[in-house]
Amino acid sequence: MIAITIANGLTPIDLPFNPLWIGGFAAWLAALLLFADTTLVLKLQVSAILLAGIGLIGFAAMRGAPIDPDFIISSSTGLMTMIASVGFLRLVVIPDTRSDERLPVGPGAYLRTLLGLNIASSVINISAPILISDRIHEQRALDRLTAQSFVRVFCGVSSWSPFFGAMAVVLTYVADARLQWIIVAGFPFMLIGLAGVYIEARLRFRNEMRSFVGYPTHLEALRVPALLILVTLVAAQLLPAASILVLISVSALLVTLLVLSLRRGPRQSLQRLREHVATGLPRIVNELCLFLAAGVLAAGIAALISHGVFDNPFSEFDTLSAIELLALIVVAGMLGIHPIVTISSVSSMILGLDPNPELLAATFLFGWHLGTCANPLSGTNLVFQGRYAVPSWKMALWNWPYALVMLAVAALWLPLVNQILLQFS
Repeated sequence: MIAITIANGLTPIDLPFNPLWIGGFAAWLAALLLFADTTLVLKLQVSAILLAGIGLIGFAAMRGAPIDPDFIISSSTGLMTMIASVGFLRLVVIPDTRSDERLPVGPGAYLRTLLGLNIASSVINISAPILISDRIHEQRALDRLTAQSFVRVFCGVSSWSPFFGAMAVVLTYVADARLQWIIVAGFPFMLIGLAGVYIEARLRFRNEMRSFVGYPTHLEALRVPALLILVTLVAAQLLPAASILVLISVSALLVTLLVLSLRRGPRQSLQRLREHVATGLPRIVNELCLFLAAGVLAAGIAALISHGVFDNPFSEFDTLSAIELLALIVVAGMLGIHPIVTISSVSSMILGLDPNPELLAATFLFGWHLGTCANPLSGTNLVFQGRYAVPSWKMALWNWPYALVMLAVAALWLPLVNQILLQFS
């Protein structure tokens, strides 16, 4: 899966069929072989999601809706490849920390950790919360404050970061949108969300804040993440056509090989890599099974949404329409429908109304931000369930109040954004 996804992402493979099917089949085979090693709870959850997805696909097919086999087979390979590649960083991140090192504690550590997570996530996406959460998880299990704060801050970065998959999706559908004005609209919205997370923590989780264990911010602990960011930035310049998921995967593997070789030498490095492939790599089975099952369910939901002929509910796309569309994306996210499904479904209807492209792009990104953190089937929440045993449905419910409050903030911010765009753009 890793090899095919990266190879096709760097140089598209010319085959009579989608080459990512090979990676997708490899992922499904790995999940099947490793499924016996999962817990009973995960087995039941994955089985329920799969049965629901298969049922929806069958129902949609009987109604004549087109079924996208690419979505079913290979929709999760890019994200899973990145997660698997980032997993190799444990070989150089975890051993690099001192066993007697004390992690920072208290409100200051909480704020610094959130800021570090925000900055790193803007470039290396979900690998940032994975790296930081793994480091904290080595000391203690993630509690509610830590888990929900990290998910909210991470999802908030999708409001503006050009390195996020959300931006790639939005710029695909709203091709006329100018990146610089999207960032002008999204960056302040992200800052408002970050401030809200910190203020809520100070007011609601006072005891937890006093004992909060954060991520070490000294230079030694940040060296590998900083190197990963640098390599990703360089790779983005050298390979502008490659997706951010592929760039992060390649960068993670290169950084692991480089740092491991410098520390251990070629012979010991190869031994450590073999051990990780044999024993460490299969540990992502939880995420693998959940993502593949969620992909089947998402395919069924997408087929149902795209089925039939719908009257365009919008006669024009103004700020009121933008707020209504944002609310639709957020509510759909709460019900388990990923924002990408909603965005792809309504784009054709909206684009026919000659909308302000930056306003539409900002609406989509804000919807991605709030819809993913409040979605029990979003990749972010599933990662936290698979790696840190925080149930995705519980994480989604924890984030519903945040999503609703930020939806109200967006209802005030989008009209102001529209005025700024009309005046200066």
